[in-house]
Amino acid sequence: MMVESPGIRILLADNQPLTVAGLQAFLAERDDIHLAGHVSRPAALTECINKHQPDVLMVDYNIPGFITLATLEQVAREFPHLNILILSSDNNKATILRVLQLGIRGYLTKQCSKEEIWLAIQSAARGEKFFCHKILDIIMEERFPATEPDCDPAVLTERETEILHLLARGRSTRQIADRLHLSPHTVQTHRKSIIRKLNIKSPTEFVIYAMNLGIIPAVRAGQ
Repeated sequence: MMVESPGIRILLADNQPLTVAGLQAFLAERDDIHLAGHVSRPAALTECINKHQPDVLMVDYNIPGFITLATLEQVAREFPHLNILILSSDNNKATILRVLQLGIRGYLTKQCSKEEIWLAIQSAARGEKFFCHKILDIIMEERFPATEPDCDPAVLTERETEILHLLARGRSTRQIADRLHLSPHTVQTHRKSIIRKLNIKSPTEFVIYAMNLGIIPAVRAGQ
């Protein structure tokens, strides 16, 4: 008899009762997610990872008396292939950047929607990265600070160029996502990157840049 897969196995490490209850209720709504275990004591984290072998570790390192950044760094060293998804209320930019340097798969704030949490879990389980908009802003500020001169348009990736083409033609995030078979969040991520790299300040500038780069002919810009 074939045993059905339990879906994505989640190990939850958080000791805030309301957060834990909310996440447990959310995970229980999904047939494709299985809560493999819950860590409420820092000393039990390594043991639980070894015991449950989760697809994703959901953890908050910013709770006093619980898991610290040092603990997280140790886990990242001991389990280099573990998909770690941060769900935290940390507002310290320097600390967040230190966490991201550990190779974290995803980072969400505790203000994120259920949809974002689910997309982040899916992405982390596949070994892909997923960051909420607040974290993306921090990443982009670090890579392309406001004082940096205008970037060479050549820094656009192939995917960003493709999305710029569609944005310049007035396509919405949802329309672009459907056309390119991407999630709206992924399209929004690329859009933020394009805005930062090209220092775009208005929708009209998408068209101007696209024409200047030869992505769309000037005579067809209004189509």
